[in-house]
Amino acid sequence: MEYRIIKQKTLESLEEEVNAALEDGWVPTGGPMNLPFGFAG
Repeated sequence: MEYRIIKQKTLESLEEEVNAALEDGWVPTGGPMNLPFGFAG
């Protein structure tokens, strides 16, 4: 499996990037995260 991280500055550009990746056959595993640096949950 190839690991891929998608990040953008705005929600609109993130949606466009994710939709383009999905059309290319990318299958997301996991979900969005917003954790402080150094978090070891």
